[in-house]
Amino acid sequence: MQGSQITQQLKPVYLLASAEPLLTRDWLDEARRALRGAGFEDILNLQADTGFDWQELLGEGDMMSLFSTSKCRIVTLPNGKPGQQGSKAIQGLCENPGEGNVYIFVTPQLDRQARNTSWCKAIQSCGEMVELKPVYDNQLADWLMQRARSRGLTIDGQSAQFLAECTEGNLLAADQELEKLSIRFVDNGLIDFETIEATVAQSARYSHFLLVDACLAGSTGRALRILKSLRAEGYATAQLRWALQSSLEQLDRLKLAERSGALGDRIWQELRIWRNKQRLYQAAMSRLASPQIERLLQSCATLDRLGKGQQGSEFPDQDWFEIKSLVVDFSGVNGK
Repeated sequence: MQGSQITQQLKPVYLLASAEPLLTRDWLDEARRALRGAGFEDILNLQADTGFDWQELLGEGDMMSLFSTSKCRIVTLPNGKPGQQGSKAIQGLCENPGEGNVYIFVTPQLDRQARNTSWCKAIQSCGEMVELKPVYDNQLADWLMQRARSRGLTIDGQSAQFLAECTEGNLLAADQELEKLSIRFVDNGLIDFETIEATVAQSARYSHFLLVDACLAGSTGRALRILKSLRAEGYATAQLRWALQSSLEQLDRLKLAERSGALGDRIWQELRIWRNKQRLYQAAMSRLASPQIERLLQSCATLDRLGKGQQGSEFPDQDWFEIKSLVVDFSGVNGK
């Protein structure tokens, strides 16, 4: 259910659950517009942090709003748990929400244990639970093209996939990039890939996707300069490791397809490697043997363990030492 549909069959209590902040924001924005159109002038956002007065929320439900007879309270539960006092209060509101009142409780994605709590079941009994599903990796390019159209932009699949890779599936970051593009190119019709690539790269002098390109091309010196700049700009090694590991996993798949004689357009499409990038991957495939790629992936696994605290650091900044070694080995010490 979209937020704009909330007033078609208005319920007194809603539970909005999602792991995606952007989708939550969009749904609530639509809900506010729909509720105002239905006469709800008193709409207030509340944050149920430690010390939140649940009794005040309960008592307020019995009072007539000073501004309108219809009011809405949007209560965000940051950790998805209202606590014992909050649980009783929510169940009380479900039993007697008060005429003209609407309550929307907002939580992160709910697990099975949360679904079985008394307060969650109470909401489902008297109201409605809305779960916003995440946008999965294989859906992100299509989501970006649709999102671009909503902003008056037209982009193709290659550009959408490029933006997806640049923002690593972060919907808020992807939407920000589209917003920047809409400001500059809203009247341009179809925006070609080269324009989008140049615009996104211009917003940050160096970025992790440029680091990957340098490694694939075998340009060690350039890769190290980019790495140095990224560290100065505050990039985390986890973000860089993710980008490098993703490209290495693609290389591993390509080498496997090459050995089996199945390297063709279908494989490139499955891996979402567009034609402008295929030359870089072909250069890396000719330079790196499968055992070397496996060792590089093992280095990525070491970095992952360091980042998660599953492996202790032997010296300060070991993660940056490891990422630098990975970049040198990936790009090839004989690179330019």
